[in-house]
Amino acid sequence: LLDHVHKRDMPFRDDGKCMGSSTDGKYKFATCEENLEFESVRGSSKSIEATGYAALYIMQKERIEDSLPMIMWLASQRNENGGFRSSQDTVIGLQALAKFAELSNAAMPKRTDLTIVIGKGRSYFEKIKIKENNKMTTKEVVLAPEVGDYKIKWTGVGTAFVQLISSYHIMGRDYEPLFRLKADATRLKGLSAVRLSFRLPDESSSTMYLLELASPTGMVFTKSLVEGQLQLTDGGFSAITRYDIKEGGQRLHLYVDPATKLKDIELTIPMDSKFDVANRMPVQVSLIDYYNPSKRQTIFYSMDESDAGTEESKEPGCSLSLSCDLLQETEAIVLGYPGEIEEDSLEIKSAFPYKSCKGNFIRNLKAAAKFEESLNQDCVAPLMNTRSIFLLRYRNDGQMEITGMTDYASALPKITECYSVVTECPE
Repeated sequence: LLDHVHKRDMPFRDDGKCMGSSTDGKYKFATCEENLEFESVRGSSKSIEATGYAALYIMQKERIEDSLPMIMWLASQRNENGGFRSSQDTVIGLQALAKFAELSNAAMPKRTDLTIVIGKGRSYFEKIKIKENNKMTTKEVVLAPEVGDYKIKWTGVGTAFVQLISSYHIMGRDYEPLFRLKADATRLKGLSAVRLSFRLPDESSSTMYLLELASPTGMVFTKSLVEGQLQLTDGGFSAITRYDIKEGGQRLHLYVDPATKLKDIELTIPMDSKFDVANRMPVQVSLIDYYNPSKRQTIFYSMDESDAGTEESKEPGCSLSLSCDLLQETEAIVLGYPGEIEEDSLEIKSAFPYKSCKGNFIRNLKAAAKFEESLNQDCVAPLMNTRSIFLLRYRNDGQMEITGMTDYASALPKITECYSVVTECPE
């Protein structure tokens, strides 16, 4: 919202097409994309939070029409999961959207009766009806992954938000790791431990970084061991302002002060071993800009790394070594999240097909597949709540079978490298 923008020397398009005004003429606001954000169309966490507060204030003054441009901008900033950049801006942003929905529905002279159609070219192929009894539910439509323009048309009475979510890969770019994050297994006073090193940016506007660690199966982070390290004042732990142990010790959150004088930070964190596990799967470590989570780096470490050589990827079981040949020869590749496990079958949620050579098997964004003989439920545990890649084949009985799975972040470099053959089907 730009109050009295005509009094400011701002680089905005101040014309009839790109500027709106409040009903009383006292306020002006941006309506064109290039006017919606100072630096880019993608707003920062602080911009979202401030806009949410402004919209709530305007609606409190019973000026719902004046809040509409802010609400439209907030809706355009939501990510594929419905949230925004961080927990804090998500709370305020959703509060503003919910308040607008409440007031706009109360102000409607007629009951909601909307018809939305989605099409491409000259035809429409998807129709969504929104009535009074289902207006508070979300409708999802999976569009074919094709290049081109889709068109949306609506008729009727009511208010609805339409959001298009697209995912794509950028080819031919080499990126330097954002925080130069590294992790490996070590020993500390007879205990298994993870050794971390990272470097904070020389110039950053961030006010907090979050270091998130998962513990290997059979091991946990404990309060006594973490606090014992926090008492060290001459090392990297001096940059840690607080910590949280979550999920019974399976996850550790360390909050890093960006104002620390240390730039190259090293931490060694011991863990308590609860029970022995053979062939532990790698687990992840993430360093995140707390108020701008799009700036993050995620890597994986394994407690068995010291014993792991070049033959590790050739061992049968849960481990998966991706290659262009393997991706090309796989009959179906699905991006999604592990869901419920029933006996020897796994449900894949939010499923999106990279390829499906012998027909579609995804229904309502879900797919079901059985484990092949070398896989079992233990292979799924490290991937729970993690976006993952599943390799599948078509069985003779009409069911799908999982031949391999791994997390999306670690698979992405190989998928990008092999992108030209990933969608090809085996002969």
